[in-house]
Amino acid sequence: MILVSVGDGSVKVIPSDIDTITIPSSSSGSDEVGDGDGDGDGDGDGDGDGDGDGDEEVGDGIEEMTKDKVDDDIAVQLDEFDELISSGVICISSDSESDIGDVVDIDNIIDIDLESLPSSPILETKRKSLDTEDKPRDEPAHKRQATVELPFPDGAVRLTRMEGEKENLAEAMTLSDILQKSRLRKALLSTYVLDLDWLLRHFDSSTKLVIVKSYDPKVEQRGVYQSEGGRITLVNPEFANQGYPMMHSKIMLLFYDDYMRFVVSSANLFDIDWTVLQNIVFIQDMPYTSVAVSGGFTEELAGSLRDISVPEAVVEQLKFVDFSRVKIHIVTSVPTAVGRGQFHMDSYGLDRLSKVAKMMRNPELNESEAYDMTLFCYGSSMGRLTSAYLRNFYSHAMGSTPASIQNSSGLSPLDMERNVKVGFHTQAQGLSNVNGSTPRQCIKFKADFYSDPSFPQYALHRVESKVANTLIHAKVILARSNATENGQRKPGERGWIYLGSHNFTPGAWGYVRTPDKRCHVNNYEYGVILLNVHFESMFGRDTVTWNGTKLPLPFRLAWPEYEKGEVPLLSE
Repeated sequence: MILVSVGDGSVKVIPSDIDTITIPSSSSGSDEVGDGDGDGDGDGDGDGDGDGDGDEEVGDGIEEMTKDKVDDDIAVQLDEFDELISSGVICISSDSESDIGDVVDIDNIIDIDLESLPSSPILETKRKSLDTEDKPRDEPAHKRQATVELPFPDGAVRLTRMEGEKENLAEAMTLSDILQKSRLRKALLSTYVLDLDWLLRHFDSSTKLVIVKSYDPKVEQRGVYQSEGGRITLVNPEFANQGYPMMHSKIMLLFYDDYMRFVVSSANLFDIDWTVLQNIVFIQDMPYTSVAVSGGFTEELAGSLRDISVPEAVVEQLKFVDFSRVKIHIVTSVPTAVGRGQFHMDSYGLDRLSKVAKMMRNPELNESEAYDMTLFCYGSSMGRLTSAYLRNFYSHAMGSTPASIQNSSGLSPLDMERNVKVGFHTQAQGLSNVNGSTPRQCIKFKADFYSDPSFPQYALHRVESKVANTLIHAKVILARSNATENGQRKPGERGWIYLGSHNFTPGAWGYVRTPDKRCHVNNYEYGVILLNVHFESMFGRDTVTWNGTKLPLPFRLAWPEYEKGEVPLLSE
C-alpha cells in the first residue's frame, strides 16, 4: 500500500493486490492508551525488556469499498502521479510494505473519544491539527522579533526537580516550568511511556498537541488518531517485524507566540520520571524568522522528526525558525529493519556517533592524546555487554576503529575497554533510596545479563546521585580527555557530553554484525551532543562547563569501581 500526502490537504491511498479496502467510519472498540511497557518502568533497552500490554477490540461501523471503485480511483491517481512528484506537492513512504509508511501530512483524522481509540489505521484524512497555515499569530513573526526575550537563547542543561527537593533550585525544573502552559499554543511531544490523564493536566484545554508514542504491534495497529475535534493527535511510528520494537525517543517542540522551544530529555511523560527519579533535560529557545530557511540544523532536525513519523505539517513549520545560535548535534537511532533505517543505516546509532566524533576532535591534541579519553556512560537500563562491545563503542566515540586507534595512539584493546566506565546503581543504593520500590522498578538490569561469563563486570562503577538516596534515570555519556602535562591533567581540557534517551545498550546504540560490518539498531532513540565541554578542578572537586556556564549533572564525577561484594541493582 502506498500512502500519498497531497499538498491540497488530502491524503490519497493507492492500494495494491487487494479486493476490498475498509475505512473506519466509527468505532465502538477500545484500545488502551497508557504505559504499555510490561516491565514496570517503561524504559527498556530493546534487548528483551520492552513488551507492551494493551487490550483492544475491533470496532464496528466498517464501510466497504469494492475493487471496481478502487481501480477507478487508482487510474485517476496514477495519471496525476508524475505531475505531483515533479511539483513537489506529494511525498511517498520509503517503505511500500508499511500500512501507513513515513508520510504523515496529517490532514483529517476521524474525531474519536480517547477512551475508544479505533483499532484500524486511518486511511483518509483532512487537516485539523498543527497546520502549516496555522501561524503562531496573525501578526507576522518578523515584526515581533526585535523585542523577543528568550529564556534559553544559547541552550542550557537542567535536571528534573525531585519532589520535595530544595537543593539546586537554579539547576532543576518541573515539567510545568518547561511547558509554560499559559503561553503555549501548540506542542509536539514523544515518549515511550504515556500517562495521558496526568500529561493533559499540564496543558490548557485549547493547546493543540501531537504525541508520538510507542505501542505494542502485537495488540495495536499502527495508526494516527485524533480526539477533541483534532486538538489531540496520537501518532504511532513505523515498526518492522522485530522481536522487541521500541519507540524510546523523548523530545518536545513547544510553539509560543514569538519562539519555539526545543527540548530533549531522558524523562517519559508520566509522573514518576518527573518527581522521584533524577532525569536530565536539554532546552533551547529559537525565535521565528520571516524568511524560510533550509539546510544545516533545520534539515537535521526535520529529518529526525520524519524518522519517528511526525506529521509533515509540523515539520514544515521549522522553515520559519531561526536556528543560527544552535551549537549542538542531534544523534538518533532508528530500527534498522524499518524503511528509513534500511536506507540510511550510516545515519543512526553508533555510526552517527562516529560522524559527530570526528567533528569533536580537539585540534590542540596530537593523535595519541586525541584518541585517549575516558567515557563515563550512564543509563538506567543495562543490555548484553561484552568486552568486544566496549572496544567497538569506544572506537566509534573516537570517530575511528580499534585498529586505527591502536596504530595511532598505542592504546591496546584492553586500554580501550578500561577507558569505558559503565555507571550503574548498586543493590544497596536501590534498597536505601528514599522513594521505595517504585523507582527501583525503573532501573533495569537482568540477573542473567550480569551473570553471563562474557559480561565485563570490571567495567561497572558506582554512581552517586547529586540528591542523596535517590536513583538516576538519566542517560548520559561524558567524554573527558586523559591528556596530561607534567604528570597532571591539562588545565581546562575539553571533551563532550551526550544526553537524551539512549541507554548504554546495543539495542539503543546498535551493534556491528560480523558478516556485513554494519551497525544494526533495534530502538528509536533521540539525543544531543554538546561540544567543547570544559573540565576544571575547583576546591578539590571537578566541575564541568559548557557555553561558559556550569553544567549540572545528575551524578558526582567520582566513579569508584565496585568494591568486593557489591552487585548492581538487578531487576525485581
